[in-house]
Amino acid sequence: MRWLLMALFTTAAALAAAQNATLPEGEGKAIVTNACVSCHDVGLITAKTSTRDEWAGIVDRMKSYGTVLDAKQTTVVIDYLAKSFGPKTAAPAAPAGQDAAAADAAGKALVEGACATCHGVDLITAKTSTREEWQGIVDRMKGYGTAIDDKQTGILMDYLVKHYGPKGAAAPAPANPPAAAAAAGPHPGKALLEASCANCHDLDIVAARTGSEAEWREVVERMNARGAGVAEKDVPVMVEYLVKTYPNKK
Repeated sequence: MRWLLMALFTTAAALAAAQNATLPEGEGKAIVTNACVSCHDVGLITAKTSTRDEWAGIVDRMKSYGTVLDAKQTTVVIDYLAKSFGPKTAAPAAPAGQDAAAADAAGKALVEGACATCHGVDLITAKTSTREEWQGIVDRMKGYGTAIDDKQTGILMDYLVKHYGPKGAAAPAPANPPAAAAAAGPHPGKALLEASCANCHDLDIVAARTGSEAEWREVVERMNARGAGVAEKDVPVMVEYLVKTYPNKK
């Protein structure tokens, strides 16, 4: 399941919470344990709250990635997930006059509860984006399964724009003059990255990471084992691009 590259960037706290998570009893628990937990931690399931239709879409997507379930098992799993991890009752609306600290707390809680279960918060804190850009990112994450309603989306958007909006700093000058960069042309590894990775997750997940040649090679090989489909001859090309573009900063 290539989308699980996202899980590589979880924070230590998120990992610890996921490792301690357990599935509730019920018909379907054994199937979920055998079919899902063999590929990812149970915390990725227990951290979500989705409607039955949303769980059905997630299960169908996982089946397209290789999870083997027959029609009867699929129904049992969807029923189990919808019953155990269905939408919770919405929290009461905050007072209209809540102060900035309360608004920040609400936004931070959404980041930690809805975002950090799949990736580290450093993927957020490292970005500075306009409201429109954050809206596109949040919409994309909701498309990947992040379960937040319209009200929560508004709170999250306000928090992200306030803390991670444009700071007005001038953009750094490019390392190479534009003419030289154009003459050099794009690295072939970029096209490989976009073709093999971007169809399952946002490239921000890659851009937020740095690593040595050995670390990037290990990531590519792990993703290949999950179905990324990078040809053996192309692995060194992609690794070279990743090391050149996202070198280890240590």
